[in-house]
Amino acid sequence: MPRYDPVSLWLARFRQRRKYDRWLRDGKPYPTAHLAKQGVIRDFARRHGSRVFIETGTHMGTMVEAVKRDFDAVYSIELADPLYADAVRRFRKDPHVHILHGDSGKVLPELIRGLTRPALFWLDGHYSGGVTACGDKETPISEELNAVLAHPVPGHVILIDDARCFTGAADYPELEALRRSVLEARPDHRFEVADDIIRIHKPV
Repeated sequence: MPRYDPVSLWLARFRQRRKYDRWLRDGKPYPTAHLAKQGVIRDFARRHGSRVFIETGTHMGTMVEAVKRDFDAVYSIELADPLYADAVRRFRKDPHVHILHGDSGKVLPELIRGLTRPALFWLDGHYSGGVTACGDKETPISEELNAVLAHPVPGHVILIDDARCFTGAADYPELEALRRSVLEARPDHRFEVADDIIRIHKPV
C-alpha cells in the first residue's frame, strides 16, 4: 500500500519537481510532466474562477492530492476496486473530497445532474494496463464529453489528458473529428491542444 505520511508526500513532490525539470530540459516530450499538468489545471481554474474540480480516473490519487487545496469541492471517479478503496482511505480526512466508484462514462452523467455551478473537468479515465480497470470501453471519453457538453450550467472548463491518443483507435475519437463535434455543440468555445492536453473552454 502506498504511504501518505508527510515525509513520503514531500519525497513525492521532490521527485515530481525533478521530473518536471528534466521534461523542460528535454524539450517537453511525451508524456507531459505531472507538475506541468497541475499548473495547467491551476491556471485555468484561476482564469475561469472554477471552484469545483471533477476528475475521471483517480488512479493513485496524485492529482487530487495536488489540487485539493485549490477548490471548494473535489470529485474523482475510479473504476478499479483497489484504487478506489485506497483513495477513500487516503482522503478520508478531507471532507470536501469525494471519491466515487464506477465507470465514469456512467457515473459522471449522474454526478453532474445535480451540479449547479461551473466546474473544471480533468478527464483522464482510461484503461492503461497494470492496476487499472477496463469498463465497457477502453476509454469512456465520448460519453464523458457528451454529458459535460450537454450540461445546462454555463462556464465549464474541460481539460482532457493524453491528446496523442486521439487517433480513432481503442475507443478514442480522432482528434479533428472531436474538434468538429465539440465546436458544433459549443460554437462559442475554444478547442486547443498544448502539452498533450486538450483544452475546451469559453474565451476569457
